[in-house]
Amino acid sequence: MIRRPLKYTILLAVLFASACAEPRLGKSLVIVLPDENGKVGAVEFDDGKNKVLLDKALSAAKITSSGTVEAVDVTQKDVDDIFKAALASLPAMPKRFRLYFADDSATLTDASQGDFEKVFGDIARRSGYEDEVTGHTDRAGDASYNETLSVRRATAIRDKLVERGIKAELIFVYGRGEYDLLVKTEDGRQEA
Repeated sequence: MIRRPLKYTILLAVLFASACAEPRLGKSLVIVLPDENGKVGAVEFDDGKNKVLLDKALSAAKITSSGTVEAVDVTQKDVDDIFKAALASLPAMPKRFRLYFADDSATLTDASQGDFEKVFGDIARRSGYEDEVTGHTDRAGDASYNETLSVRRATAIRDKLVERGIKAELIFVYGRGEYDLLVKTEDGRQEA
């Protein structure tokens, strides 16, 4: 599995506008934005007189000129207009991929050879970011062997990426062996 960790994850996007084009929204504005799955976090503002909880997509608050906080209604159009440049500069969100290997080897299956191209394309498109390659196994071998095999699998993917021009220092390799199974199996059994 490959995923791209970022230094930050946007689960709760809080955007501050230094000068909103829309006077009703004020000059200091906080808006909660959903992540790519529609989920949001929450933030509460308390100015000593008023409390405003922002816990829904597009919930917003402004800080008035007197320093008090008040809830305001915003639309997606407001967000697009006010934060167009900031939103355009956000990095692409990380993706996860799952590749499969021939039994007891670090060789990709035929089906995963094609999927590798998607992995490479995604990583090449986001050049400069760190990537993780994590190898897994089933529980057919003993734990020590499976740990080694999982590292060999992750290393094989890293090596293929490096051969294609991705910088090795941006790829971190981990092996999980049978300690972090993606498909739960009994000890001594292959993945079904």
